[in-house]
Amino acid sequence: MKSNTPTITLLGNNSGRNLGDAAILSAILDVVSKEIPDAEFLVPSTHPHFIDDNYGSTYNVKGVNVMPWTGSIRLLGIPTFRCIAKSDIALICDGIIFGKKLWNPAFNFLITLIFLMPWAKLTGCKVVCYSCGIGPFPSFWSRLFAKWVINGSDLVIMRERDSEALSRKIGVTKPIEVTGDAAFINPVSSDERAEQILEEEGISSELPLLGINVTTYIDSWLSADERVGSKEKFLEMLAEGINQAKEQVNERFTPLLFSTQPMDEKVTYKVAEMVGAKVIHNSKYLSHDIQAAMRRCGLLIGMRFHSLVLSSAVGVPIVGLVYAPKVRGYMRLLDCEDYSLELKDMSAENFRDTVVKAWNKRAQLRTHQSTIVEDLKRGAQRAAVTLRERYFTATENDASPAAVNS
Repeated sequence: MKSNTPTITLLGNNSGRNLGDAAILSAILDVVSKEIPDAEFLVPSTHPHFIDDNYGSTYNVKGVNVMPWTGSIRLLGIPTFRCIAKSDIALICDGIIFGKKLWNPAFNFLITLIFLMPWAKLTGCKVVCYSCGIGPFPSFWSRLFAKWVINGSDLVIMRERDSEALSRKIGVTKPIEVTGDAAFINPVSSDERAEQILEEEGISSELPLLGINVTTYIDSWLSADERVGSKEKFLEMLAEGINQAKEQVNERFTPLLFSTQPMDEKVTYKVAEMVGAKVIHNSKYLSHDIQAAMRRCGLLIGMRFHSLVLSSAVGVPIVGLVYAPKVRGYMRLLDCEDYSLELKDMSAENFRDTVVKAWNKRAQLRTHQSTIVEDLKRGAQRAAVTLRERYFTATENDASPAAVNS
């Protein structure tokens, strides 16, 4: 070890703005702290106060400022280099290995990892792809860089088979362990907290709740032949399908919109107005609180990948709207392709019919999906065990973990 305390840098999109990324951060802090109790975490972030204020009293974690005045462009800068130099291990977390806008380090993380990897090697810091989801890679350079980063990692753990397959397709030769998304094991608030949130937002629980999640991206992560004709008309169609479904289901529901990224709030409130719904958003609530509210839903229809993962994690059956390939992959993983809707093929009628079918069969759908999700939760737990067994060990005379060379 570089010090008496195992030190781990978490490399990810840890600003707190994206609910899925925040859930991944929370889950990793929780599960790794349980496996390696003495671990100290360093988290480079454009909003370090989010880390310190929300997790600093529970875990041994410190947010590290990477705003431009610190000499940084996101993760590329002096503070992150210092974190890695102090750390025994750097974890590449969540889905930051992708090729969209590759040459823009203010958006794309892969281009920054190209510089961080050799620095980690030089300073003796192990690099682990930790329950990663990867892709898409629309260009030759993005595929080359991703292959180089993943092959250069000391340990590679992917969150699902699609990421493993894509890794092999781009030429990765390292052994790959497949576990589950870390967000599956994010600690969740109590039912009492859920009731408090519903009351605060004026949401009636007289009827069962239908959760809905949309994103301002709509189809921008899809290839040209998979896109919708008009984003405005798509949102109108979505609302029309929900309004029609309310009249045709066996048991009426109350729609409830969940916004999981501040950039999505505008379109979320627009859809909410069209379907007469309230909104719960992560500008106000943390991931464990929003999951508690999600748990009150009978079904969730989601676009954002982690709106689906976080709902699944609390036993809510889902319908996926494929705004990005990873949503398609997740619905395939759940063996629920009949409930996975390609945006370009959607109409108010077929969307309505899918919602009605899923709502009326939500108990069976929950049973089917939960069986697979429970295995993914066990996989997410296993990733932390693998990390401990591979790099840390405890002696009989010293209960604290000690880094081992590997």
